[in-house]
Amino acid sequence: GTPTYLYQRTAPEVLSQLDPVPDVIFVFRNPSERADSHFRYFKDTKARIARGVSFRQFVTLALEEDPVLTKMTTEGASRIIANSRYADYVPLWFERFPRDRLHFLLFEDMTRDQRSFVRGIAERVGLRADFFETYEFKKWNESFRIKHPRVHGIRRELGRHLPAGVRDRLKSATAPAYARLTAETGRPRRTEDEPDDIGELDEYFEPLNERLAELTDLDLTAWRERRASPA
Repeated sequence: GTPTYLYQRTAPEVLSQLDPVPDVIFVFRNPSERADSHFRYFKDTKARIARGVSFRQFVTLALEEDPVLTKMTTEGASRIIANSRYADYVPLWFERFPRDRLHFLLFEDMTRDQRSFVRGIAERVGLRADFFETYEFKKWNESFRIKHPRVHGIRRELGRHLPAGVRDRLKSATAPAYARLTAETGRPRRTEDEPDDIGELDEYFEPLNERLAELTDLDLTAWRERRASPA
């Protein structure tokens, strides 16, 4: 997840006072895909957004930072649009840090070639890049879809009435069997309208992304190409 201090003034103020001044690494994801990922996570994996709620409705609630969305998800998810306006927050870090201590990278480059990505980071910050030559990158936190949201909701509600320790032990003990019964992996199920809805969100973010490129010298070709490609 994204640390919320990215969006706050306290972190750059405090971190910039450290001696030596630390390197700060930013990894930006295409904002529209990030919003879609949040939507899918809370709708499919957490089963907290009702199946009848569309991506367009989710975006509308997020744009308004509607408390209804916070209740369904989290405060961070309800601010997913505001928090994906990256160019609004980068200047806070420029005010406090030397430019050579701020490193701007793309999530898409990380997913395309993990080894080259982390080697590049290591070289930037003075770590041993050869460590990652044989490093085994494991797949963690794979997305899945809850097949029976109502059952999942009942389980979650029952868990709220148990002592935290008991709940955690019970959850750990039953997680593998529960996942086999109620979860399925694979590509998310999208409606016919969702590609168009994501395209409209791309248009909303386009000027903001252009500003981000100007501020950071990032090449956002991958984001533009994804927008231009057919769904």
